Amino acid sequence: MNHNKLNRQIGRTLTCFSAFLLFVFCTASVAQAQSKPKAAKKTVVVNIKNYEFSPATLTVNVGDTVVWRNGDVTPHTATGKGINSGSIAAGGSWSFTAKKKGSFAYICTFHPTMKGKLIVK
Repeated sequence: MNHNKLNRQIGRTLTCFSAFLLFVFCTASVAQAQSKPKAAKKTVVVNIKNYEFSPATLTVNVGDTVVWRNGDVTPHTATGKGINSGSIAAGGSWSFTAKKKGSFAYICTFHPTMKGKLIVK
């Protein structure tokens, strides 16, 4: 093989290799730019004290967990469409992981004047 032919072959090989590296770099850059960081899941507490939910209205994201903690001496519930704690004993708690977006009003079935709202984004 003469030197000119060898140089052309090396040139083509380098061109192909350079094109391959450019493709890999561009693909990785696009994939990184398109990926959105996911928000960390969190746990939020609703305190039940003095026959009130505190906070009365709470906003969380899908995947977050809400824990109702009963600080009263009587049992309570957090009951509404999509939320049903059952009886939460005095000093007890109940947790709920938000699975879908929406606004969810709830009450204590033992004490219907106790009202709360969970907003899931």
